[in-house]
Amino acid sequence: MANYFGSARSNYFRVKSETAFLAAMNEVPDIEVHTGKDGTVCVLVSGGDYGGWPTSTWNEDTDDIIEIDVPTIVSEHLADDEVAIFMEAGAEKLRYIVGYAVAINSKGEREEVSLYDIYELAAGLTDKPENIIPAEY
Repeated sequence: MANYFGSARSNYFRVKSETAFLAAMNEVPDIEVHTGKDGTVCVLVSGGDYGGWPTSTWNEDTDDIIEIDVPTIVSEHLADDEVAIFMEAGAEKLRYIVGYAVAINSKGEREEVSLYDIYELAAGLTDKPENIIPAEY
């Protein structure tokens, strides 16, 4: 069985308080924050098991799993009129290839797109959408 390996990062965006933002990101495992020359920041996945956005962490004090949604955490720190975009792409050898992106603003409004959306779009190109075979094995 092959392992999934991914890469993930955000765009650069402005936050209300870099100190508060860095404190919040410090609580998220496998995240690295970079600061741009113009006072913007971006978030990179710096490690972890597979290189994708972390979705949970372990609370050693309570012995519980804590769910994590990085875009939501970032949204709480975004400056007004800023939009953070999070991208991830990866593969399990050539068994399947995935990719998705999330855009979120300071109000928590979000838009998402996935590579798998192509199947719905492709269905409009044929009278026999059942003949579209997924790009995986």
